[in-house]
Amino acid sequence: MTLYSVPKAPDLPREDYGPLRIRVFVADDNLVMRTGLRSILETHARVAVVGEAAADPDSLHRGRRLSPDVIVLGTGRHQLEQTLAGVAAAAAVLVVADTDESHQVQHALRLGVTSYLVHGQFTADDLVGAVLSTARREPCLSPGVLSGIVGTFRDAALPQPTVVAPPADHRLSRREAELMELIVLGRTNREIAQTLYISEKTVKNHVNHIYAKLSARNRAEVIAVWLGLRAAPDRFAA
Repeated sequence: MTLYSVPKAPDLPREDYGPLRIRVFVADDNLVMRTGLRSILETHARVAVVGEAAADPDSLHRGRRLSPDVIVLGTGRHQLEQTLAGVAAAAAVLVVADTDESHQVQHALRLGVTSYLVHGQFTADDLVGAVLSTARREPCLSPGVLSGIVGTFRDAALPQPTVVAPPADHRLSRREAELMELIVLGRTNREIAQTLYISEKTVKNHVNHIYAKLSARNRAEVIAVWLGLRAAPDRFAA
């Protein structure tokens, strides 16, 4: 982790910059990207970069000791849950990511992230403006992120097929029942994994268990059995 001495802010017009500088900690596994973010932010008189480090939980927790107002976090190999544990409560977090996929954005926001920018969708001025907004706990989102969120609300407003409650003798676990509801709605294994925040391999394992419990051979058959449209086939019939 690299720390910086923060010089006293120059005398600037209050109406332009206000009396205080915003303390920023930059965290990104990519050294080149981290250096670029720091260089952009250091050009603004309102911003003081107090340190930088890789985007891992240990570095971020050490960075908290610098009392940053904003943490600029590049998403890397670490899970957001691990990286943000206890951090979002101590400082406002601005994520800079390489994707605007709705499920990842929503997951980050649920974990306490204030703002979310996507590479290729913001300028240097946008980055500084996002830091200033984030320090005030005012969300700042890239255009693609905002469009995805609006699309999610629009889709949620559309009528959804009614999922019939399963018979009690199916004996599926609660998680398996959640998967079945998504299977009935036509979701793929990848979409189910994104919705439930589990791996595709875990989804496949659950689906295989569901097939076994419902004596089904494929998705169409298991949906028919689940909805009570047909009895489970006798797979051992002569």
